[in-house]
Amino acid sequence: MKEPAGSTTEDAQSILRASVADASETEIWPVSATTSNFVYQTSDGSIVRFPHNDWVSDGFFRERKLLNQLNGRLGVSIPQISHFNEGPVFMTYKAIEGMVASRDVVSTLNSERRERFGVSLGAFMARLHGEPIDQFDFLPRDYGEELLRQLRQNAAEIGKRDPEGRVGGLIEETLEAWDEVRNGNDNLVLLHQDLHGQNLICNPETGDLVGVLDFTLSWIGDPLWDFPEVYRCGADILEHTVAIYTEMSGRKINTEAVKIISRLQLLRSFDRAPLDSVREAQVLERIRAHP
Repeated sequence: MKEPAGSTTEDAQSILRASVADASETEIWPVSATTSNFVYQTSDGSIVRFPHNDWVSDGFFRERKLLNQLNGRLGVSIPQISHFNEGPVFMTYKAIEGMVASRDVVSTLNSERRERFGVSLGAFMARLHGEPIDQFDFLPRDYGEELLRQLRQNAAEIGKRDPEGRVGGLIEETLEAWDEVRNGNDNLVLLHQDLHGQNLICNPETGDLVGVLDFTLSWIGDPLWDFPEVYRCGADILEHTVAIYTEMSGRKINTEAVKIISRLQLLRSFDRAPLDSVREAQVLERIRAHP
C-alpha cells in the first residue's frame, strides 16, 4: 500500500519545495505524527501539516474555511494559513509563539499558573461556543452519535481485547450513564473537539492560553464534548475552566457528564487502536486508571 503524501520528512520536504514558490531551500523536521496528521516545522518558522488519509483531508478543507471565519474572534491566536495545497493536500502557517501545553508540561505548572491556564482556556471555550452555529453549515453534526453507535455495535469485540474482561461491561455501563446526563439537541454549539495539550499553546511565564491549533475535527454538537481533554489535564484545571465558562456563557457544565464522555472517548480510542499494538496497551492502561 502506498504511503500517504508527507508521511516521511524527505517526502514532505520534496512536496513543499515543489509546491511553494519561495520554499526551494526550506529545511523541515518532524514535530509529531498524531493520529490524523504528519506535522513538521520549517527553517523559516512555519508549521506544515499533511493529512493521514482522505477522511482527514476532507477535514482540512473544512478547517480552512472555519479558520478564515474565526480569525480574530476567539481572544487567542489560531492558525492563519499561508499556503493551502489541494493536491497533494497540505497546509502551512506560521508557528504560534509559546509553550505546548502537554499534560506533562501542565503538571509542572504551579497552582497560580494552572489557574491562569484553566481560566483562559474556559474563556476561549466560551467564545468558541458562543459563535452563531448557522454560519457553519459546512460542519458535521453527527460525530457524537456516530461514536456512540460504533461503540454499541463493536462492544462485544472490543471486550474480547481486554485480558481482564472488564471493558465490555464498562462500555454498556458508560453508554447507559451517558444517556442519563446528555443534553438535548436544543443546546448545540461550535466545538473544537480536539483540545488536548498538543493543540494548546500557553505563555510559559504566566500559564495563560495564547493559541489553539488543529480545528480539523470541529463539529456542531453538545458543549459537553469539548471538556474531557480539560478534565484529563487535572480536576483543578477543569474547575477553573468551568467556572469562567459558566460566568461568560451562562451554560452550566455537569462535570460528572464530562467524566462519562472522557471514558467514552477512551473506549473508542481502544476500539480504533491496532490489535496487540503499543497504542492498544497504552489506551487500556488509561481506561483502567480513569476515575
